[in-house]
Amino acid sequence: MENKALCAICGEGHVTAQTREVETEYKGTKALLPMHYQLCDTCTSDYAGMAESKLNKRIVMAFRKQVDGLLTGAEITALRKQYQLTQAQAAKLFGGGPVAFSKYENDDVAQSEAMDTLLRLVRRSPAAFWALVEEKGLQTEIAKPQSPLRSMSKVVSITAVRAEVGSPDPSYNPREFRRRSFSHGAVPCLQ
Repeated sequence: MENKALCAICGEGHVTAQTREVETEYKGTKALLPMHYQLCDTCTSDYAGMAESKLNKRIVMAFRKQVDGLLTGAEITALRKQYQLTQAQAAKLFGGGPVAFSKYENDDVAQSEAMDTLLRLVRRSPAAFWALVEEKGLQTEIAKPQSPLRSMSKVVSITAVRAEVGSPDPSYNPREFRRRSFSHGAVPCLQ
């Protein structure tokens, strides 16, 4: 017989892990997100314990990052592994504090837009990464690999056109650019 935990509400029944799709809205975007909870077989109470609450918070944060056009935790992990960095090395190189990358990668917190832009730049450009390593003086701690690293993202070509005098100034919107170029790891959205 499986050793199940006792119910925190009634203390008599045993709880089982459950998942339910819950509609969530953030900044006008709706999505069905899997929310985790415990269900008692005696009193039929359902509740989210500490572990379920932490997991649910991370699921919601990942959805919010996607809506805001920020890199997801999985994308940040892939970037760090692309350059064979530990989380501590990534924190020294990019800033954000000693445990920042653990929090970014686990979707505990969202990185700032400036941090996201820097991460996207080095993801696209190994030359920018190595220039940053040199700028921070971390050449001895972060050694160049024998084989050259290749960028894991698509190359985007942008052509600049000078506007006529008196015409409105077209401005770059990084969030709109990210939304258009975001292609994988998407949460199904409802419109």
